[in-house]
Amino acid sequence: MSVKETKKQLNEVRLSWSGKLLFATIAARLAAAGLRKLSASMSEQTEEGEEKVEPTIPFNISGTPEQIAAMTAVINASIEYQKELKRDGATVESVMDKLNAQNQAKVDFKNKTGYDWPL
Repeated sequence: MSVKETKKQLNEVRLSWSGKLLFATIAARLAAAGLRKLSASMSEQTEEGEEKVEPTIPFNISGTPEQIAAMTAVINASIEYQKELKRDGATVESVMDKLNAQNQAKVDFKNKTGYDWPL
């Protein structure tokens, strides 16, 4: 399947806000499970002579380093935006700053991958 066909298929997916929320929740749970597994494997102390356990996450992400960095930036910006929304002392300006940072990260993701951020 060509990149153009894949992009067309991704663009045909029209999700409502509840669909986006569902997929964001699933992605967050997968990421949390992967981070827990990664943290557990990193915290294991290996004795001299034991085989070293490589940390893993339960899914594969492929792309150039720039594309992976762009994806990471969007996820982090989304997390920061959600935290700001929930923060007690949040102001309209502080929330808008986080939202603008998230939107800029999405633009950067599109520029580096050619795809709109799906969530």
